[in-house]
Amino acid sequence: MKANRLEKLEAVRGFAALYVVFFHILPQKIDLYGINIGYLFRFGPEMVIVFFVLSGFVIKFTYERSKDKSFGYYFIRRFIRLYIPLIIVFILAYLIKCYEVAGLADPIIKHLFGNLFMLQDVITLKPNVIVPSYLGNGVLWSLSYEWWFYMLFFVLVTYVKPEKINRFVTILTIVAAASYLVYPFIVNRLVMYFAIWWTGVRFADIYLKKDEFSFKAVMPQAILLLSISIILAVNLKLNFEFTKIYAYPLVAYPFVELRHFVFTILVLFGAILWKKLNWIGFDMFIGKFKYLASSSYVIYIAHHYLVVEAHYLRFINNKIIEYGLYIVVLLIFSYLLEVVVYNRIKNMILK
Repeated sequence: MKANRLEKLEAVRGFAALYVVFFHILPQKIDLYGINIGYLFRFGPEMVIVFFVLSGFVIKFTYERSKDKSFGYYFIRRFIRLYIPLIIVFILAYLIKCYEVAGLADPIIKHLFGNLFMLQDVITLKPNVIVPSYLGNGVLWSLSYEWWFYMLFFVLVTYVKPEKINRFVTILTIVAAASYLVYPFIVNRLVMYFAIWWTGVRFADIYLKKDEFSFKAVMPQAILLLSISIILAVNLKLNFEFTKIYAYPLVAYPFVELRHFVFTILVLFGAILWKKLNWIGFDMFIGKFKYLASSSYVIYIAHHYLVVEAHYLRFINNKIIEYGLYIVVLLIFSYLLEVVVYNRIKNMILK
């Protein structure tokens, strides 16, 4: 039973990764028998939120099951998991750039190091961003959040008593959200979003304690998310003029933050409701994506270079075939890098 439950998480992860690819390549209007099904693929930002919740669950789950809870053990595993595929993808991106300019391209050292130190965000959609995502790969914004979530999680579970940690996270993230009204920047944005990631932690806590997954059990987390949503609704009203500044206001400040938190509430209650309905339809629509889970991280971070901005098959005079082949290349590359290469390097480092 345990394996089946965690297998569902893997299926969701694989589904979310591939969905983000289609979000970035499909047009907004796709007519099918007079119905625009393109709307079904307009929720890429929400899939990133799904990744955050899944990540919180997995980190809490693996940390509690680990016998070694030292920082060194925790750090090296989080570091190699995030950085080994990322650095290889950066090299790939630079080589593609060199090919496009037919020579040595500018590596943009400032942006590269900013991304390596996990300080990046989408500079065209949010205020007070330190560095943009490397070479235009917008999805890399979420990696900076992930990394600092990992670090903050370890600090909290190490120095805050278990019975006080949820209250501490509640106060910390609400204060960060309140400060976001005054001056939005990387620190308060990251800490505020930690409430979303913590949703996965709360799910894992219920699972590990073998408690019942119920609406009552998740209500404290729902209240936290709702409280921050209210603050962000105020922020939207106060800074509504920014919706006219950014080219894509639905995925930009100050709307996107509210969108993310409202969706997390839907995830929170939706997961409970779906479980009560015995996961009806899950295997049919989501289950098969479990086969992509093992390479989902690379699918996510590499699809911008290998699919969205790809041109190496443009001689094919058929967009459907061209992009279909791009996706095949992406899937093969992702499998080789994440399942084969990464695991070999990891085993050498941890040997």
